[in-house]
Amino acid sequence: MRVIRAEQLTRSGDTSHAKLSQHCAYAARAEIAGVVMELRTDIPEVARLFSLRYTDHAASREPDFRYYVATARSGYAFWSDHAPSWRWTQGQLPPDAIVFLADAVIVSAVIRFDPSIASIHAAALEYHDTAIAIAGNSAAAKTAAMLACVRRDMRVYSDERALIRGGVVYPFLRRSSVRAAGARLLLADREGSYEPPKLSLKMCFGPGAIADPRPLGALFVMAGSGASATLEHIDAATALPAITRWFDARGDLMDRVTRAIALLRGVHCFRLVLGTPDETAVAIAYAVRMLPPDSSNSPSEHNERDTRDN
Repeated sequence: MRVIRAEQLTRSGDTSHAKLSQHCAYAARAEIAGVVMELRTDIPEVARLFSLRYTDHAASREPDFRYYVATARSGYAFWSDHAPSWRWTQGQLPPDAIVFLADAVIVSAVIRFDPSIASIHAAALEYHDTAIAIAGNSAAAKTAAMLACVRRDMRVYSDERALIRGGVVYPFLRRSSVRAAGARLLLADREGSYEPPKLSLKMCFGPGAIADPRPLGALFVMAGSGASATLEHIDAATALPAITRWFDARGDLMDRVTRAIALLRGVHCFRLVLGTPDETAVAIAYAVRMLPPDSSNSPSEHNERDTRDN
C-alpha cells in the first residue's frame, strides 16, 4: 500500500502557470469562515470529490480567490496568486490522493488570504456556550475523542481544525475520517454502530449538533494515553510550545508565535491524558463545567480586540 503525505509536496518557484490554468475547466466552491474559495482543475473527478468533501460548506457567491490544481510534468501543480506554489513530482496519483494533497494546501491558502484567520490542528467542540479545542498529532485519536464528546451532548465544529477568526471558533465541516483503531475504541466502550471511514458530521448527528461560532475558552493538549483519562490545569506558557507546533496563521514564525500568545490570553489550558473515548469525554465535560465565568471571552470583546489589532 502506498502512503501519501502532504510533506511529500515540494515548493515550486514557477510563477508561469498561465498555460496550465487554461485547461482547468472544472470547478468546485467552498465557503470557509466567511471566505469563498474556488478550486479550478483539469481533472473532473478531483472537482467532484472536492465538492463532496466540502458539501457542508457549499458556496453560491463569487469566489474571493481561486486555487488551481493541474496535471503537470512528472505529477501535479498546486497554486494560487497569494500563497506558495507546490509540486507533486512522484508520478500519477488516483483522484482521491490528489484531493487529499489539494486539501492540505488550499486550507493554508484560505488562512493566508485573510490575516484575521488562524487555525490549530485540533478537534473543536462547543459545550456550555464555550468553544474548546483538543489539540494533538495526526494519529492522536482526536476524531475518536470528538465523536465521544458529541455522544455526551457537546456540539461540534470540526474533527481536524479549530478554525479561528478574532478569537472566535468557526465550523470546519470537512468530511472526517476515523482510523480503524479509533473506530474500535468507540465501539468497545459504548454499544452502537458507526460508519467509518468517511463521515459527514451534519448527516451523522443532525444540524442541531453543529456548533455556532463562540470564543475559544478552553484548550486541551493531548499527552498520550493512560489507564484512565486525566487532566492537569496548565498555564498558557506551558501550552505554547505544543500549540506553536500545531498553529497556522499568516506571517513568519515570529508572527505565528505572537498570534498564538495573543490567542491563548484568557483561554484555560489543560494537559490531557486519554483514557477510553467516553472517559475522555466525561473528563473534558467536567473541566468545562468547572470553568469560572470569564467575561473576557465574550464575543463582543474578542471582536473589539480584533478590530484594535488590525
